[in-house]
Amino acid sequence: MPRRTASFWFVGCVVLSCASWPRAVSAQLISPGKLSAAHAKIEGIRNCTQCHELRKAGISEALCLKCHTPLAQRIEAGKGFHGSLPNRACATCHKEHLGADFDLVRLDTARFDHALTGYALQGRHAEAECRSCHTPDHVADARVRDAKAEQGALDRTFLGLPSACSSCHESDSPHGTQFARHACTDCHDTGGWKGAKGFDHDRAPFRLTGRHRDVKCADCHETTSRPGEAPPSVRYVGVRAARCTDCHEDQHHGAMVGRCESCHSTAGWRRVDRSRVESTFDHKTTGFLLEGSHASAPCASCHQAGGGSAPEGIRIRFQAGTQSRSFPRPEVKSGTCLSCHEDRHAGVFANQEGGGDCKACHGQDKWLPARFDVARHNRDTSFPLEGAHLAVACESCHAKTGDVPTFEIEASSCADCHAATSPHGDQFAGRACETCHTVESFHIESFDHDATRFPLGGAHRGAPCSACHRPATDAKGASVIVYRPLGTDCRDCHGGAS
Repeated sequence: MPRRTASFWFVGCVVLSCASWPRAVSAQLISPGKLSAAHAKIEGIRNCTQCHELRKAGISEALCLKCHTPLAQRIEAGKGFHGSLPNRACATCHKEHLGADFDLVRLDTARFDHALTGYALQGRHAEAECRSCHTPDHVADARVRDAKAEQGALDRTFLGLPSACSSCHESDSPHGTQFARHACTDCHDTGGWKGAKGFDHDRAPFRLTGRHRDVKCADCHETTSRPGEAPPSVRYVGVRAARCTDCHEDQHHGAMVGRCESCHSTAGWRRVDRSRVESTFDHKTTGFLLEGSHASAPCASCHQAGGGSAPEGIRIRFQAGTQSRSFPRPEVKSGTCLSCHEDRHAGVFANQEGGGDCKACHGQDKWLPARFDVARHNRDTSFPLEGAHLAVACESCHAKTGDVPTFEIEASSCADCHAATSPHGDQFAGRACETCHTVESFHIESFDHDATRFPLGGAHRGAPCSACHRPATDAKGASVIVYRPLGTDCRDCHGGAS
């Protein structure tokens, strides 16, 4: 039999023999087994070349990556777990033809070295379950989402996760959009959110010094609602802290217009550098410019710590609750001198020009001399100063009652002031002093004796007054010059027989 005929006979026998085998045996010769559910759509002999190349054993990695394009791109870039493998034969890990229920991804999560993906699990991440991160919601790569969604495997893939913290933690971030330009790792590490070990407040616009270092974060950074953000978040960006009063109550209630740090430091409110205050504080910012003696007065003369006694002449009244402070705040009433100085005139000048304020008469250089002059005395009082009264010292009439000068005098006649020094006693009771005297002088320049009941004539006109009017003691024991009654007979002065 010719050789060609024999060959056809052999082939024909094989075909006939195969046709007589059970169907399962014939299928095994054509395919090693059913494909997995993931590849079910390419089941059948006509689709073998989608994974296998003719005349080559095994599968073709190039054909695998032709379908798995997102993975191909990662491998090409040398990223991720597959990009780190030296042996890129897909069948080494992924076995096919083992049935529809066979899982192509046989991952031992307990032994898997996540560092091979380019993202090592550290801190709290090492304790996390794989699927707590690898969820469909966290798949950010659009190519992976499209490909896995088409395959119905989006909930099974481990691909497509970015490495940014916000990709997983955006929903539970307590910051909202405040740090959109910063990475979480600028402040936090994988050990836990709390603590922010990488944050240094000294790099923030507001550096923490002194007592501020002991303050709890929550005391300054409150949980607030911000427009367009839900839920409420702790406010770290945009906290007002340019001035101390943005956080602290103004204990001076606006009286101190300057900045708090001109007197205080973060070492503590009560630790005031008195020398610094006294040398640098601009008192005009309080609305009270220091002039004259006020400019050289020590602060404590008005702001006596602890509410102690102030210097003589000053009676400070402090606002309630401020006495224990280094510089207690005086009670200022309408900005007058009486806010600090006691009215030593007991309100006598309350209705006078200037409303009874000290500066109507006194200056800041010193209390005396006062600017209450003769012109004001003659204009504003009921007793004009004339004659010898112009040269009399104020104290001569306005004597002190205790340590307070008496300016309101109930006097209408000469006797109201001069009774104690009158040389007449009660001899001229009922007669006004002006009958004989003037305000120019007590001395009578030209007394008309002829108007009396004993006119002077002859040698009597040349006799001195004291020759007849001699000193004596009256019934009250006072020394007086006797003017009346005197006898008018010659013997009353000269003696002789009756």
